[in-house]
Amino acid sequence: MRFTPHTTRLVASGAVLAAALSLTACENDSKKAGSPAPAASSQPGSGGQGAPSSAAAKVPAKEGDTSKASSVSGKETGGKNGSSTAGGKGSGSQKATAACTGAQVKVTVTKVNRPLNHLLLTATNTGFAPCHAYNAPYLRWDDAQSATTFLDKSKPQAVITLAPGQSAYAGVMYRSADASGNSAFTARTLGVLFANRAGNGSTGPAARLPLPKGGTRTDSSAWVTYWQSTASDALTW
Repeated sequence: MRFTPHTTRLVASGAVLAAALSLTACENDSKKAGSPAPAASSQPGSGGQGAPSSAAAKVPAKEGDTSKASSVSGKETGGKNGSSTAGGKGSGSQKATAACTGAQVKVTVTKVNRPLNHLLLTATNTGFAPCHAYNAPYLRWDDAQSATTFLDKSKPQAVITLAPGQSAYAGVMYRSADASGNSAFTARTLGVLFANRAGNGSTGPAARLPLPKGGTRTDSSAWVTYWQSTASDALTW
């Protein structure tokens, strides 16, 4: 084929046009495929260590939304050292000290010279465990229907606790010196019962004691102190 100046221009123009068409096609293909996002933008502040393993990282949480974080934290902190487990081994599982009763406490009665018309009760723990001597003893002179009055002003600040071998004491005024009482009679025995923790009645078996010198003359003026830690305290009134 013979090339003329005109032919040469046509060939050059065609080459330029073909190159332009080829470039346009490449650009269109690139737009259809889409460009990958920069790694830094897909995981801000991650240091490029790979994508998070949890699904929460794929869905950005709203600002201030901590519900998922709280749930995870609760599972991590609710282990074996939680309060519910520790509470099962607390002081509530220890056996409480029981009230003293006639079953493990030996009671004796003694007539004293001073104060006048007084008896002294001594309660000694003969058991193997401590017990509480609550309030005052319930006294029955022979088969009397009502218990002897408690002397309120003798109430101690704390409950008397008896370890094995220890004793508590109570003073008994069996007849007033001015003979102001009534319904006097001579009692031969004295029944002693221990108070329960609630203070609304007695608990355990009674101790039945013979009164000294063949009996004691008593009347409605009689009273008994609360349990005391020493004999001198019991005979103060």
